[in-house]
Amino acid sequence: MHTIKLKVKDSVYEHVICLLKSLNKQELEIIEDNKISENDEESSIDFSKYNIKAFQDIEDPVKWQRDIRVEWDR
Repeated sequence: MHTIKLKVKDSVYEHVICLLKSLNKQELEIIEDNKISENDEESSIDFSKYNIKAFQDIEDPVKWQRDIRVEWDR
């Protein structure tokens, strides 16, 4: 058995599905994914746009982590 993944434009999609459905159904399983938006950037987050200052005041990060973990050593 083999797996084939296709990315097709909306204008071709129905033709490809029709062709695949015309084949022997016992030898073929059609697994349809959800439609992918043409602009995937809208659904992703670009963290480079953010300036995180939460840990900026920590002078010695290693000492800070050790101090936090001391409570685990009970």
